[in-house]
Amino acid sequence: MATKAVINVDLADVFAAPNRKGFLHTMAWGDHVDVEEVSSVHVKIKTVKFETHSDGSILPVKTEAFITPTKSSKLKPADLIIPSKQNRVLKVNFVDVQQGDGAVIESPDGKIILIDGGDNQLFARYLAARFRSSTAAKAKKIDCILVTHGDADHYKGLVEIHESETHKEPKKRLFIAPERVYHNGLVKRPSTKNGKKTPDKELLGPTKKVGDETILTGLVDDLLSVPDTEMNQPFKAWKDALTNWNGRSPIEFRHLSFGDDDAFDFFKAQDLEIQVLGPLLTTKGSTTGLKFLGKPPKGPRIGHESLSLDESDFNGLDASHTINGHSIVFRLRYGGFSYLFTGDLNDEASRILAQRHQQGEINLRSEVFKVPHHGSADFSGAFFQMVSPIVSVVSSGDESARKEYIHPRATLMGSLGKYSRVAEPLVFVTELVAFFQVEGWSQLTDPAKATKRGDFFGFSRAAFGIVKTRTDGERFLVYTDSGKANMKEAYAYTLDANGMPIPSSVIRA
Repeated sequence: MATKAVINVDLADVFAAPNRKGFLHTMAWGDHVDVEEVSSVHVKIKTVKFETHSDGSILPVKTEAFITPTKSSKLKPADLIIPSKQNRVLKVNFVDVQQGDGAVIESPDGKIILIDGGDNQLFARYLAARFRSSTAAKAKKIDCILVTHGDADHYKGLVEIHESETHKEPKKRLFIAPERVYHNGLVKRPSTKNGKKTPDKELLGPTKKVGDETILTGLVDDLLSVPDTEMNQPFKAWKDALTNWNGRSPIEFRHLSFGDDDAFDFFKAQDLEIQVLGPLLTTKGSTTGLKFLGKPPKGPRIGHESLSLDESDFNGLDASHTINGHSIVFRLRYGGFSYLFTGDLNDEASRILAQRHQQGEINLRSEVFKVPHHGSADFSGAFFQMVSPIVSVVSSGDESARKEYIHPRATLMGSLGKYSRVAEPLVFVTELVAFFQVEGWSQLTDPAKATKRGDFFGFSRAAFGIVKTRTDGERFLVYTDSGKANMKEAYAYTLDANGMPIPSSVIRA
């Protein structure tokens, strides 16, 4: 009978035969595995292999396989695994969802937090492959869905999860039961009203003018309580998905702002915690809410280093920059390693947080940095300097001319290197770690589209663009897949005597 275990080395290659013949795939530190036997030369496991069918689909097939360490690794088979109950590995994956954000956090004891979800089916497809065999009666428990802010490229892809429940292909279905849904409290209104364009001041709900500032006062907790007439179309679809999931099991809804750390008490454990650093509420007299932000200087530009906040740099009331600037910002710390998630944080809001850090009110310094707004030009170099990351992840992608924003910007990429605390920082871009293979000349099968487009030269995705990280609080691993199944780009760090991360060799069996 198989026993439950997890991989206990950075990377472990899996083969069809015990003599390291017939390579299947590579497993990583903290991955769960069913172990059938541990001999003096190999570990025999239950796993899946992926077979390519005539229609081009790649499907998992259950099989037995072997992990046999190389002689040069000087590892013994018993070193490669530990019992699941001893697992201490936190897993954080950043998924290529093209123009958008999507990440998955999994605690050592299996709690799942989804951070955003892009605006297409890519995140749902990834999750369906990761959490296989869910059904309506046995939905996958999701401890928390956190939507950093209400732009569709951060949550519309979560609607695709709900729509996948009726997909004709079972392998693409995913049934979930989210227990908590956190957001920043702002709901986008319809872009037009009575046939006219809705003014920016009215796009995000009720406001109150106090002195020179306009404050958004209608922050929402329960998204299901918002009338459909007060939502744009993507929000209505999101509300429909939430309504269905809420019928499966009640959801706790809550909008977050600075200091709401108790929202993550369910996740907190020894050496593992989440601190909410933004958005920052503004209080003027008896009025509390989120300050309406302005439009930044026209770019692209060079010169993002200023820490001071000159209000004249940001003019008027701009709904887009306001909802971005009030993204939920949180710091996930596990032992000596921290992650900073920033949504679509912009220059104006970043400068305010950087000032708070400099004054000792918050701590932005983090080893892993989810870079704001897909690498937009609207960033603060001073903020990057306070974070001083070792590993940075930009979530971006080119889908069409309509969604082309030149992300990531050259100035931003340069600043990430300049303000890192190490001489050789790692900067990953999700669209660049995806791999495609040439398929050649193809023809669309839809007659309407075929007439319009005709033949085209096609590519297919050979590997998802996923930046995968693992840590137990004392050691850190980051790696990506390649178009070749056995080729990985991997880096490791450990902590020195002063608790500072230093490079370490990647351990591969």
